[in-house]
Amino acid sequence: MENKTELKENMVLPKQLQDYFSNKFTADNAGIQNSSDKTFWEEYIDHSTGNIPFHVLRAFYPQLNFPIEEGTDKKQMYRDAVLKGSFIISDQALQLQKESEITLKLHQSMAYHIPVLTVPDETDFEMLIQCLIHKNNPVKIPKSMGASLISGINNWKKINNLKQKWSENNSSLSWNEEFLKNIVPNTHLYKDKIILLSMKPYSNVNAATLDLNSEKWKEISLKIRLEHECVHLYTLKKFGSASNNLHDELIADYIGIVAASGTYQKNWMLTFMGLEEYPKYRSGARLENYLAGMNLSEPEFAQVTKIIRNAIENISVFSSQLKEMKTDEDKRSRIEALCKTDLLQISSPAGAGLVLDSYQKISAR
Repeated sequence: MENKTELKENMVLPKQLQDYFSNKFTADNAGIQNSSDKTFWEEYIDHSTGNIPFHVLRAFYPQLNFPIEEGTDKKQMYRDAVLKGSFIISDQALQLQKESEITLKLHQSMAYHIPVLTVPDETDFEMLIQCLIHKNNPVKIPKSMGASLISGINNWKKINNLKQKWSENNSSLSWNEEFLKNIVPNTHLYKDKIILLSMKPYSNVNAATLDLNSEKWKEISLKIRLEHECVHLYTLKKFGSASNNLHDELIADYIGIVAASGTYQKNWMLTFMGLEEYPKYRSGARLENYLAGMNLSEPEFAQVTKIIRNAIENISVFSSQLKEMKTDEDKRSRIEALCKTDLLQISSPAGAGLVLDSYQKISAR
């Protein structure tokens, strides 16, 4: 049998691209613990709508009580709020355009229940990304970015609940000592994962480009986004990895597209990545979001676009050989097969067959 290097595209890659394309999904059953999100969040859900009012979140995440300003995270008041939970809930700090239209629901993903925050207003979405990911700094958000899995954010309501419960039986002991010894190491007790979704056209690609009705495309875009982020959540739980890498993105988009449309739309995927007129690349497309800071030369960027285009083609061939994706078990098998096959293998001439072989072995377990 051919070895893995012989199966890969015959091209010499610089060290930084070799490192970039190395498979991050090598650990299996990483044992990532999840918090008891369902029990916690259901206490705050409006059971008539399934929503949690946005203002409730200000008590969970102190970042929401600070404006988007350069250097906010350097201020002592901000640090005390985020790291020590010392803050006052304010409705004036983060000025959102349409706060009342933001919804938050608890979603049952393949991994576990997770809160999903849907933000109709584009400016509000960008501000929340700046707030929850970029520490309230006015970082420019790419127009092609429309969702994020936010992982590892302190929920001070959970911490205070733990303190209150502990204090009821340990009034003479030190909470600070308990917190440092038994709470801080167990991050699943107090750090949240939350999915943030916009309602923009997916990858900032308009409906007309894909010959779709605008309302239908809006509906499809939202479903792709939710499924996409849930794939990241699953790989984080299964393999301990969910990174800003093109391997992750091709897998997450694949599942999102199939879940939203029934089949893998190869032309959509090429358009999302700016490769609809390959070898020409459309500047500003999502592809470049995942190569930030790499300073690739023109020939090196051309290598990347070739790898990604070939991978998309092979994923399409792989997908065409499968039946309709109807079960979570099938979805898991597809995800794991694509994870266990590294991106250079997927893009190789034998790529579709390699993924299919992996899928069949996983499905037969």
